[in-house]
Amino acid sequence: MEHRSSPRTKTVLKAEIRYNDGLMRVPCLLRDISESGARLELSGDIALPDQFDLFIEKKQQTHHAVIKRRSSRDIGVAFENATAKREAGESGLPERMDKLEADVAELKRVVAEIADALREHA
Repeated sequence: MEHRSSPRTKTVLKAEIRYNDGLMRVPCLLRDISESGARLELSGDIALPDQFDLFIEKKQQTHHAVIKRRSSRDIGVAFENATAKREAGESGLPERMDKLEADVAELKRVVAEIADALREHA
């Protein structure tokens, strides 16, 4: 039985581990991926920091990853941004929707004022 927060999909994609502001780059293979993490395969036993950015070439996506498990060539990582999204859940969604609706209403008001001003000067 899998105890993950989101199911993983098996894959074989080229990826790149990036750290030191992108100055250090280590190629790897993405063996499986989910919304919350991935399993990476390295070409050998390579020293890595506990956190790094994972760039997935085919998807043109970058995830901030934290190492959760490691064997010599196999690394299990959690995506830090996915954890934050899960913790936020949908609890903030109604408030964000209310703010966006208020912003749209304010923009409509400003556009109407500008349109009125333009009509007066025409």
